[in-house]
Parts: sequence; structure tokens; C-alpha cells
Amino acid sequence: MNKLQELKEAMQTPPPERLAKIEYQSHFMTMLGVSVVCVVLIMKGLWYIIFAFIFSLGVSYSQGMTAYAKYKNIMFLVKPEHPSNYDKDISPTRRRSKIINYVFKENAKWASIVTSVIVSVMIIGPPTLVQSLAYFILIPTIFTLMYFFIFYWMAYPIYKREVKIK
Repeated sequence: MNKLQELKEAMQTPPPERLAKIEYQSHFMTMLGVSVVCVVLIMKGLWYIIFAFIFSLGVSYSQGMTAYAKYKNIMFLVKPEHPSNYDKDISPTRRRSKIINYVFKENAKWASIVTSVIVSVMIIGPPTLVQSLAYFILIPTIFTLMYFFIFYWMAYPIYKREVKIK
């Protein structure tokens, strides 16, 4: 099987715990979006929107908590993967992310986020309306380059050495 077919297969069959996590996170992000929109509308003088705001938050919260309970149940049933199997994952981003998290824990992700924001501010400068659109392109690009390429380049030899020792 060539790399393109492996990539297609990885995208067609995501693991159930990943789908459940995306589901509960999307409900909570919906709550955040509804909150922002309603605050803007209330500040514009549409105070009667508060009832729809409360109803929408309640619905999103209950759906999010149900999805989170489903996620916790799935995670209880799924056995943790052995670290030696991380490099056999068919999804390249999931494989790299597992190896980086195994070696650096969450530190690599936060370091990539902070560094990408700082570098973007240094490159673009103080944001204006037009320049703020460049942040939407530059920050994810720098994060992807740092996390999936630079940190993976540093983590993979350490991972191989630790897995061979065990």
C-alpha cells in the first residue's frame, strides 16, 4: 500500500475516542461562540436576545456533558496503547503527535503555541485590521512547522532509544 492510500485509510477510519473528543469539544466551542455573539448583540441594544442566549447555552451544555460522558465511557473501555506501537499508526499527524507527547508530554505543544504567537507578533508587528488577517495564516503555519517537524525531529531519536531500551 502506498503512502496516499494509507493517508486515505487513516482519514476514513478515525478512532472512536477521537470522534467522541471532537464531539464534546465542539459543543463547548458552540457555547463560547454563542456567548460572544450574544454579548455583541446585547451591547448593540438587543437585550431581548438574553432568553435565546440562556436557552442556547443550556442546550449546548447538556449536549456537551452527554458527549463528554460518552467520551469518558469510551476511554474507560479502550486500553492504552503501548509506546512501541506509536510509530505503526497509519495517520502521520497522529503518529507524530503520539511520539512528541510521549517524549515531551504537553510541553512541546505549549512551547509551539507560545513561540508561534511571539514570532508572528515580531514578524507582523502591532496588529491593524488588515494585518490581523495575516495572524490567521502565520500562527497555524509556524505552529505546524514547529510541532510536527522540529519537535518531531528532536523527539523521534529519543523515542527510538527509549523504546529499544524497554
